[in-house]
Amino acid sequence: MEREWFAVRTQPRKEQLARTHFERQGFTLYLPLVMATRRHARRVERLPRPLFPGYLFLHLAPEERQWHTVAGTIGAVGPVRFGDHFPPVPDWVIEAIRSREDENSCVVLGDLAEDAFRPGDRVLVAWQNYDEIQGIFQARRGEDRAIILIELLRRQVRALVPFTALRAA
Repeated sequence: MEREWFAVRTQPRKEQLARTHFERQGFTLYLPLVMATRRHARRVERLPRPLFPGYLFLHLAPEERQWHTVAGTIGAVGPVRFGDHFPPVPDWVIEAIRSREDENSCVVLGDLAEDAFRPGDRVLVAWQNYDEIQGIFQARRGEDRAIILIELLRRQVRALVPFTALRAA
């Protein structure tokens, strides 16, 4: 049997710490990063951040699948599992993510999100466990939120929603 990828949960904001300790142990790993905007004290910085906060991927041969070692690594919580089953991540998933990396080894998500909606476009907001709500797209707010107008009690109200919850109406 050959090597397979496995998702590993890390402690909150400890992905780089876990990465360092897995590398010291000789593990092959992948921590996909994206460039994110950070605003603090009137400064704006572009910094690499994990694409999947709280997770990284280990490429393990069968003899390396010592789950207690993985869970005991500094910065790690443990492998993703369902009961006693540790599902591998298909190689094509990792390859697809890597294929989108730029020269700085950061994943480029593309400009689809930037141009997905224009002010005035009708959108649907899909939240978990709720029906879709119709609204009118107003603007992006940061990298992951959008302002939309929704009708509430016969008035149009501005709402700040996750950008990922929007769909074209």
